Amino acid sequence: MYEHLLRPVNFQLRYCYPFGKTDTLLRRGNESDFWLQSPLVFCHFDQEPIYAHDEAWLIDAVWMHRPHRFPKILANSERSEILKTICRSHDLIDWYFFYHGFAALDWYRDAVYFEPVPQVQRAYLSYNHLTRSKRAYRMALTARLHQRDILNSGIISFHGTKEDCQQEILDAESPLSEISRSLIQDHLLNIDLPLTADFANINGAASANLGWIEYQTRSRALFSVVNETVFFDPKLHLTEKIFQPIVCGRPFLLAAAPGNLAYLRSYGFQTFSDFVDESYDNEIDPDKRLDMIADQIYIISQLSLTQLNDMLHNMQPILLHNKNHFFGDFKQIIIRELVNNFDTCIRRWNNGRLDDKQMALHPDLDAVIKKLFG
Repeated sequence: MYEHLLRPVNFQLRYCYPFGKTDTLLRRGNESDFWLQSPLVFCHFDQEPIYAHDEAWLIDAVWMHRPHRFPKILANSERSEILKTICRSHDLIDWYFFYHGFAALDWYRDAVYFEPVPQVQRAYLSYNHLTRSKRAYRMALTARLHQRDILNSGIISFHGTKEDCQQEILDAESPLSEISRSLIQDHLLNIDLPLTADFANINGAASANLGWIEYQTRSRALFSVVNETVFFDPKLHLTEKIFQPIVCGRPFLLAAAPGNLAYLRSYGFQTFSDFVDESYDNEIDPDKRLDMIADQIYIISQLSLTQLNDMLHNMQPILLHNKNHFFGDFKQIIIRELVNNFDTCIRRWNNGRLDDKQMALHPDLDAVIKKLFG
């Protein structure tokens, strides 16, 4: 992205290291102080969702002492009113692209060679690694599964401990409702924690991992419950997690903020409304959305193995479309989106300007698209 899109129009790139954290600010571009005399793109929130209360200082630090004649472009991977408000407050230009789509294409590239597993042995799979704070909904969902007595119907990992659950229940800053706190109290504090998946000693490995063992484990369950990063906040933001069941040839239920199933479909993927009730994607209330998801998992869990495998057979046209689309047109779609959205950022900055603040447009965007796609 830097070499073929930013550097030809003299842009600097600044980002955090390690990726996803704010420990160190690094940059790509001129090594001298001349970097202060060049326009800048800041990449941090291309990976992580952005929240005004804990990230505004970082934005200010990036552009400190920079001349006002340059645009301030924030690379990000979400669509939300929260982001729009932050951009307005800090005079930022919003450059959206699907970062985690690119990550998944890299991390899961070997899955194109895996032979499909034709039979399933369990109704669903649910991996839960981080379970505190904004991801505490994973506690609430797992508690709802225990309430419905269907933990044994799935392949489940839950890395939270009883101490984690107790602390989250008592945390006044937790996004959990009183209903969810009570369910966690009643259903997770009375079972052995943490939970580990019951095949191949899989403990809910990092979502970037998808080797042959992980592929086989995921394939043994019909539905994957994709526990996304964002659930409570009104953001369209998906990570690499959603693509794991897709490359494994399996359907999914999406535990995320409202509208994210429709957001996924906007990239050409298909979902499973012919087999499950996906109206949870429209539900704004977090507790109701969790209940609706848990109800669908319960319905699936009541099916026999024969019925589960018959459903898998009937889903094949959708499953094949999604996997072929991921390894086919999807990359071209998100590359064009990345490049065209950057071009739009420059045109937005230049709109109506007749002075020296105008920025040069990239001379050949089609060549950039071809290079990135290759």
